[in-house]
Amino acid sequence: MPIRRISAADAYSTLRTNPDSNWPRRDDPADRFAHFADPSCKSRFTLEPGQRIFTIGSCFARGIERTLADRGFDIPTLTLQVDKTGWSGDPTTILNNYVPPAIAPQIRWAFGLEEFDIGQHAVEVAAGRYMDPQLTLGFRPVSAEALIKRRNDISAIYRHLASSHVVLITLGLIEAWFDNRSGLYINCPPPKGVIRTDPSRFELHVLDYGDVTRALTELVDLLGRVCPRDHRIILTVSPVPLQATFTSSDVAVANCYSKSVLRAAVEPFVADHPHIEYFPSYESVILTDRSIAFVDDQVHIQTSMVRFNVDRMINRYVETGDDTVAQVIARAREDATAGRFQAGLKRLQHAWASHLGHPDLTIALARAHLRAGGGVAAETLLLRQLETQENTVARTLLAIHCNGSGRYDEAALHAEKACEHGKARLDASLQRVEAYFHLGRLEEGLVVLDKIAWPLERESLLLHWKARYCEKLGRLADAEAHWRKCNDLVENPAYMAAFAEFLAGHDRWPEAAEWVDRALLHAPHQKAALRLRTEIRKAGLPSRQTGKTAPDGGNPIQSAVRWSTALIRRARGKA
Repeated sequence: MPIRRISAADAYSTLRTNPDSNWPRRDDPADRFAHFADPSCKSRFTLEPGQRIFTIGSCFARGIERTLADRGFDIPTLTLQVDKTGWSGDPTTILNNYVPPAIAPQIRWAFGLEEFDIGQHAVEVAAGRYMDPQLTLGFRPVSAEALIKRRNDISAIYRHLASSHVVLITLGLIEAWFDNRSGLYINCPPPKGVIRTDPSRFELHVLDYGDVTRALTELVDLLGRVCPRDHRIILTVSPVPLQATFTSSDVAVANCYSKSVLRAAVEPFVADHPHIEYFPSYESVILTDRSIAFVDDQVHIQTSMVRFNVDRMINRYVETGDDTVAQVIARAREDATAGRFQAGLKRLQHAWASHLGHPDLTIALARAHLRAGGGVAAETLLLRQLETQENTVARTLLAIHCNGSGRYDEAALHAEKACEHGKARLDASLQRVEAYFHLGRLEEGLVVLDKIAWPLERESLLLHWKARYCEKLGRLADAEAHWRKCNDLVENPAYMAAFAEFLAGHDRWPEAAEWVDRALLHAPHQKAALRLRTEIRKAGLPSRQTGKTAPDGGNPIQSAVRWSTALIRRARGKA
């Protein structure tokens, strides 16, 4: 049975008026799926600071609590005091609920609709020591009195639902453990010792669509009984995948089924209940490149990704007023400085969509795209800007992009035009230098280098380019002098590795090996230095005088190792 019925006329009208009805192209500067995916969503209500919001669910619910509190909302779940003598885990996770049918019992116990019975609902793991399987992992077995007290404390928190204007629920997974004694689903796997002593008490259920919709129906009805008449519900699906599956499936296959069932079950409730909305945090994470969305365990979400989705939710439901373009750019710069680069990019994208053609915003967004590797989107944006107004910074950014893409003719043209408008700028001139070098226009490049007014802190970069040009022109003594002066000014591993490449290119392998070692002491992962070290070890290290392998049966690799050890000792002040 369809969850929505829409007339043909309305369907075509919606297709025409919905700006997000199609997938954006990769070169779209406002691509909402670039870097951190930001699927659009429209809210039917707003939140006012001071309102009470009750959060239920897994870690995303926990993640949003503190930010909401900082914005002035009343978050009762933050008031729970956890006795660490009976809880070894992260105190903030004690309220986590992962399984949809395990949420309702917590509410029924809190409001006296059912009684928590320690004999039925708890597990005795040792004589007089109990665990509460409705809590997540992190418990220590406690006495019956301590367990009842903790359950009463949790119920006191849940009773705040009676005055909560909004309930935020994050659904976690559908591999659910069922307690045959209590007839309830629980929130953690039962201990192996309990399974050995009472093998028939617990079993694993892999829930289906009907199981989840029945659990949500019960939960929505229950909230309707205990919450204020005008309460709202925001449903989300946790993007955190199954850490492991108890089934025989690959964890990726099991997780896809789990999340698909949860996501599908949510949609009818959004369609049928005007007070229920869905927030697409799940889609935001899974449509983002995994290398930037997840940490190395591929289970937990990057902090920056969590923060980004929290900000999205806040911005969706809280009216904060419109920032000026200057404020948007400044806040995006603050985001980048604080390591929230993708959030800053999305901030610029949203503002740009409302201020098309604004030159400062266009330049800021193009810079952000270039930094994130979105050169095609940046190029589209900058060329569109140049169609209406010449801009030195836009030309320079295009030159940077073209040089980075190996399009040196275009880079030279853009850099030249940037330098034509008023006083030649350092960055534009540098792009000319780089383009001319690769195009073989060496004499022109040297003229540009000699004319640039270099600030003192950039002198090493000047010497770097002069060394490269002199080498190309066969002026090897000048090139070496520039390299040595460059490396005397700064300890830059890239410059050290470049000098090592110069020496190796002229068969001065022992000296090259020393500079490779210096570069790797400062930056163990410097690519050019690592490549040279590999070449040295594969080919054998030639002698300083003849360029041939060391005489008298000496092992060139051992010599290189001795040089490396001596260099390290000198660096540590031991030689």
